[in-house]
Amino acid sequence: MKDAEMDDVAALWEQVRATGNEQPKANIKTLIEAGQARKKKTLAAHYGNAAVLSATVVVLMFYFYYLYSFQDMLSKIGYNLMIGGLVIRIAVELFSVWRSRKIKVSDTAAASLQNTVSFLKFRKHIHGPVTIIILVVYFIGFYMLTPEFSRHFSTFWMIALDAGALVIAVLLTLMIRKGIKQELHHLEKIVELQRSLVYPE
Repeated sequence: MKDAEMDDVAALWEQVRATGNEQPKANIKTLIEAGQARKKKTLAAHYGNAAVLSATVVVLMFYFYYLYSFQDMLSKIGYNLMIGGLVIRIAVELFSVWRSRKIKVSDTAAASLQNTVSFLKFRKHIHGPVTIIILVVYFIGFYMLTPEFSRHFSTFWMIALDAGALVIAVLLTLMIRKGIKQELHHLEKIVELQRSLVYPE
């Protein structure tokens, strides 16, 4: 959700909180619609992540299992670590979709707050140790291919390949970090707004 949309939702939450039991039905309806629109965007992001990761897995499986036959056991362990890490991340995204669907915008404020807080904690855990472990495992798997690659490429190209993978890892980490900060900011904002309804000052 864009910042302008978040501001609109925030304004609606504040208006509903200020009017207490006399909140206009039109505002409630608009608020629910805004929340549902945000939820759809969140779900679309999860599905998009799962789709990109699935396409990557298909490409890797085609290359490692059919196009190029690795001989070393170390290499086989390596590419299976790469693929396995991505498969786990896909499963996490699909599980996140299931968790996100449990959040009903039309529920009572207390129930919605509880579900959103629970989902926020879950996503923080996923974006923390789980994502880090998966990235580390993926690149460990990649570098396990180096010994066999070295028999087919010159030293120059091996250095370029390994260095290029390191650069990609850094760029990928920065991109993922940006997306994580944006997602968590949106979830934290919704929790803050919901909490203001449940526990008004």
